[in-house]
Amino acid sequence: MVTVRDILERNARLHPRKVGLIDGDKRFTYSEIDERANRLCSALNHLGLKKGDKIAIMAHNCHEYVEFYFAIAKGGYVAVPINARLTATEVAYNLNHSESIAFIYHEALEDQIEVILKNKKSYVPNANHIITIGKERENTISFNSLLDIAPYESAYAQVEPDDLFMILYTSGTTGIPKGVMISHRNIVANTNSTIIEKRIVPEDINLLVLPLFHIAGFWPLTTHFYRSGLTILLPRFDAEKILQTIEKEKVTFLNLVPTMLQRLITHPGLKDYDLSSLRFLMYAGAPSTVEQIKEAMSILGQHIFYTGLGCTEAGMITNFPGTEHHLDGPLSEKLGSVGKDGINVEVKIVDNEGVELPPGKVGEIIVKGDNVSLGYWKMPQETAKTYKNGWLYTGDLGYRDDDGYIFHVDRKKDIIISGGENVSSREVESIIYQHPAVKEVAVIGIPDKEWGESVRAIVSLKPHYKNKVSEQDIMDFCRQRLAGFKRPKKITFLDELPKNSVGKISKAELRKLYR
Repeated sequence: MVTVRDILERNARLHPRKVGLIDGDKRFTYSEIDERANRLCSALNHLGLKKGDKIAIMAHNCHEYVEFYFAIAKGGYVAVPINARLTATEVAYNLNHSESIAFIYHEALEDQIEVILKNKKSYVPNANHIITIGKERENTISFNSLLDIAPYESAYAQVEPDDLFMILYTSGTTGIPKGVMISHRNIVANTNSTIIEKRIVPEDINLLVLPLFHIAGFWPLTTHFYRSGLTILLPRFDAEKILQTIEKEKVTFLNLVPTMLQRLITHPGLKDYDLSSLRFLMYAGAPSTVEQIKEAMSILGQHIFYTGLGCTEAGMITNFPGTEHHLDGPLSEKLGSVGKDGINVEVKIVDNEGVELPPGKVGEIIVKGDNVSLGYWKMPQETAKTYKNGWLYTGDLGYRDDDGYIFHVDRKKDIIISGGENVSSREVESIIYQHPAVKEVAVIGIPDKEWGESVRAIVSLKPHYKNKVSEQDIMDFCRQRLAGFKRPKKITFLDELPKNSVGKISKAELRKLYR
């Protein structure tokens, strides 16, 4: 079976002079990307890294990130992508928990992790090699210098489809990030399904805006590379730049979270650009209302839109194609659905005992297939709870209608999805509880037109702190301890938080009050 390495090498062999990647004003042919990935693989081997070693990377989208992924695939190493928005403390946790022995970071993020770079031994004692994409500093080596010193001999490892390719950290409901173990087989299965379902062709031009440290950013890359298409990288979301690039490069494929889509369709200069080349626009990764979907369709066209249900643990699970996006007629009733089971994926809706439910009944969405990941890194109990007899229990609640369409209702666990990022309510609560004035706190997700959901904290203060602590005080406290996407957008104070019959804080009541 094919591994991630083969995705690039196939095109370097069959289409060596075809441009496969654009990063700013730099254009790379498939043979150039492959050659740079070969050198990086060889250089990492020269540093003493071997198959199975973990290598972390923290950067925004750039060609070096792409080269890193394929060097990992060639050498049998394990990639540990780090969310570029994390604080130094959060980064250190991921590096240490994953047992990464090398760390690659982009110089643009240097200030964010300065404390790690200055105190490596105390923060990340096992990271023996620090590599910077940009200028070297003390005790680091630059990415380009690494390529320059790379020996020319092959450093390929024997890699099997079920070998671990990536540990991708996602927020857990316990407040502790979970490292999802993703194999080569998982990546290739998702890639193949996407090619078939989305009808990807070699002429497609993929504008990659979603970050490469998310599975939602990585699978469009492998998909278009496998079909020998062209991928254009943008380091971050910029509506104006996206519109310019679509018109200039005749982009056909764009993948956004609903927050980004909302900003795109409300951009004041939208009508000034020719977007006629766009044939595929994926919106997923956060809740969308039917009204938002209809608004976007009325502006950009009905049948370019696609969506589906996905997660880090399994990639895309369902598919709701553009041909079924209708503003009028019977199919318009399916808007808001996440579609039907993806190709080579089996999906069930089950009750708490794992028994499949009939249409119309809400239960947990579970999935089985080669796309399902291997489990959680060094978390056997969490793995046992989520992966059962080959089935992944997603924690998402939904139902299937009489026509086979799946509708996502809610999340079984208290994960908030804000702007495409997973936020653990318990993690945010644990931080706010550290404030000396806080008596009780509950964190919930509130529907938000721009972000899908926004984080809201409902707080009760200790008696002698009442009227002495402000919303801004709590926000400032969070700012020092949480990444921006995890921080509450609103703090509400109550004298007492509502409780259920056994004295537990009732989030259901809070959702009724504030949704």
